[in-house]
Amino acid sequence: MKQVSESRFCRGEVGESVTVKIPDVDRARSDCRNIIGIIFSVNDDNMYEIGTVEGRLSNLYSRNQFVICKESFLNIEDVPQTVNISMREAARKFSNLGGRGYERCTCAQKCKTRKCKCKTANRLCTSTSKCHSNSTCAQKCKTRKCKCKTANRLCTSTSK
Repeated sequence: MKQVSESRFCRGEVGESVTVKIPDVDRARSDCRNIIGIIFSVNDDNMYEIGTVEGRLSNLYSRNQFVICKESFLNIEDVPQTVNISMREAARKFSNLGGRGYERCTCAQKCKTRKCKCKTANRLCTSTSKCHSNSTCAQKCKTRKCKCKTANRLCTSTSK
């Protein structure tokens, strides 16, 4: 069985860019399905240590748990040497909305003030997927394709 696995998956080399699948329990629905990383080291048991721009992943990975990229996206120098993070923490840091269990903002304004939870956390506004009732949402028309934006008019809750 080990020989079949070794013949199916070629050995990864230190410095190669890889994508690691994020388990469903560690990511929100809107998050990316993979994290881009780099092979940091390989031990004698063919277990790989993978690093990202946020830090080294705390688990070791076997060759069937990641895919080697054809392109090089990261350098080993881009990975912080002393920071170890879990997969869930890495998924949260790469998330647009703050990871699994994110907070929804309940803004009644245009999401321009610091009262908006999403604006203070420097994330996309979560309430913009359904535009606020009785107001327009400035953030939606800037970041996502919107029928109102293509028609050069203000985004309203009635036009979807």
